[in-house]
Amino acid sequence: MAELPAVGQGMDRLLDRLDSFTERLDRAALVDAVLRYRDMPRDRATLMIETYLGEMPTGARIVAPHLQPGQRILEVGSGIGVLSAFLLSEGFEVLGIEPGQDGGFSFMTALCQAVLDQIPADFRPDILPIGAEALTPAEHGTFDLIFSANVLEHIMALDAAIPAMRDVLKPDGLMRHLCPNYRFPYEPHLGVPLLPFAPQATRHLMPGKVAANHEIWSGVNFITAHRIARLARANGLSIAFDDSVMGAYMRRLNDDPIFARRHGGLLGAVARRPRLVEGLARLLDAVPSGWASPMTLTLRHS
Repeated sequence: MAELPAVGQGMDRLLDRLDSFTERLDRAALVDAVLRYRDMPRDRATLMIETYLGEMPTGARIVAPHLQPGQRILEVGSGIGVLSAFLLSEGFEVLGIEPGQDGGFSFMTALCQAVLDQIPADFRPDILPIGAEALTPAEHGTFDLIFSANVLEHIMALDAAIPAMRDVLKPDGLMRHLCPNYRFPYEPHLGVPLLPFAPQATRHLMPGKVAANHEIWSGVNFITAHRIARLARANGLSIAFDDSVMGAYMRRLNDDPIFARRHGGLLGAVARRPRLVEGLARLLDAVPSGWASPMTLTLRHS
């Protein structure tokens, strides 16, 4: 493992170091870890691992502009532990939390352990098997930076999780979260359209699709920009949404083959037409941030 590099050397250099970090992992061993806990074809388990590793840059982009030397960082929903381990290798103090028991992710703890077994001991972060709603300053301390990538939609106790995260955020700290916005009528896990303003009713229109993915469907809280903004205000937090998120999401269909492959249905058809992807991306750049999905948001103490 390389010497701990300095922070603030640019997004591209950070992502290059992350790529080098993940390339050291034995993918076949991680696939074996999945297959010990999930009955599925090996090629599907391989795609799952590549998908998880492919999402690491997404999480890194969320926090990269806000990284400062000496920060204490909390990753909410640290998943397979790679990004937490990478940030630890970059010289930050890092804690991850990952309940990994419900919502179709019961194998996550074992997979995370398989990842950490491949990482030098100095770069193995502490990852606690708790939900965000269980965080307390007395037990877990406080953090300069709290972040999550595609996690908030899986926190069923969101009304309790937001104040708990607020309580462990330092007075001058910030939170960064990326998640779907179910104001926009699309479910990214299943790749299906939703009934506008009544997403849960979609199960009556697509009973087969929902039944085949019942564990994931039942573990989604259908978070919206309106709800997270209301929770922020109720808990003394300011909130700001990033612009042009949907356009960037659409462009990934051209730039990320694994991302395109895992999106079937309408998006899968669009992904086969690069010029159409770019045209739609330009239109989606204009979608107001409160209606965009996914949404990226920043929370701070008011």
